[in-house]
Amino acid sequence: MVILLLALPALAAVPPGRITVYSTPSGANACIDNTECDITPATFVVEGNAWHMIVVTEKGYRDWTETVYVTSDMTRAVNAYLDLDPAATSIRVNVTPGGGIICLDNSQCRANVGTVNSTGSTLFTGVSPGYHTISVESPAGYVDTIKLVYVNLGKTSDVNITLDVFIPPPTTTKPPDLATGMVRVYVDRTGSTVCIDNTRCMYNVGGSPGPGTGTTFFDDVTVNTTHIVTVAADGYEPYSATVSVQKNLITKVDVSLKPITGVTTVPTTVPTTTRTTAPTTATPPPTTLTPTTIASTPAPIQTRSGLDAVPVLGALTLCGIFFLFKKDRE
Repeated sequence: MVILLLALPALAAVPPGRITVYSTPSGANACIDNTECDITPATFVVEGNAWHMIVVTEKGYRDWTETVYVTSDMTRAVNAYLDLDPAATSIRVNVTPGGGIICLDNSQCRANVGTVNSTGSTLFTGVSPGYHTISVESPAGYVDTIKLVYVNLGKTSDVNITLDVFIPPPTTTKPPDLATGMVRVYVDRTGSTVCIDNTRCMYNVGGSPGPGTGTTFFDDVTVNTTHIVTVAADGYEPYSATVSVQKNLITKVDVSLKPITGVTTVPTTVPTTTRTTAPTTATPPPTTLTPTTIASTPAPIQTRSGLDAVPVLGALTLCGIFFLFKKDRE
């Protein structure tokens, strides 16, 4: 008994260890041994020299589980890479009436969804978060429809679409050789320019430039002749196709644009040119000189030294008078 009591303090003195859990994406819920939980990145103090089970969960992702061994006085780093749960993020589409073709982003299509006497429903799973395009090719007698939907991670987004009845445009009686039909163009890039025969053009089809599907309609297209449909969009290769039109029928054209390799489309901005003008010195008008008459003045007489002759003669005269006056007094 004494030996056991002495051994117990030694067993209790085993230092603990630590586990730091990281996850991609971060902010997931991490739990240790199903007892202690925290949001990643998180650090847990655990029993040293022991095995511990880590479970990381996040909405819209599959659970991640791993068992790790932790040494006393050591920190064990664990990285949890979470995979998307294909069944967690989805789009459920309900169309009234049914019987048409429902497509997700012009690629995943479901035909004959429901009947014209009921509502057709279909579920698209494994959808990435963000914006997606739902297009419906309606049954006969109804108008085709396109709708944009935003999908949140880990949630099922419901899209309810009610189709409009197709009302054909009024027709006028024309000679047989002037019979017309219609052309409907679908393009997988909104903001495109769609033309028929390079004369009738529709601009910004489907809205501003961006991802999504745009559609436009041309009526009064003559039959018994070939027509050219052209589509253009910034950053994409021009598209053209020839179509034939039947009387009173709609010819559909599906266009998938190809990006131009190595070209990044940016908005075109016209730079503002600053013109620097050198200061201009105005040339004064020519000055008209008025003739001026200047009176001529006799130049004074100068001696060789450059002195005027008059003052010199005056000084000599005074000297002579003074000399004569002095001599006379003597």
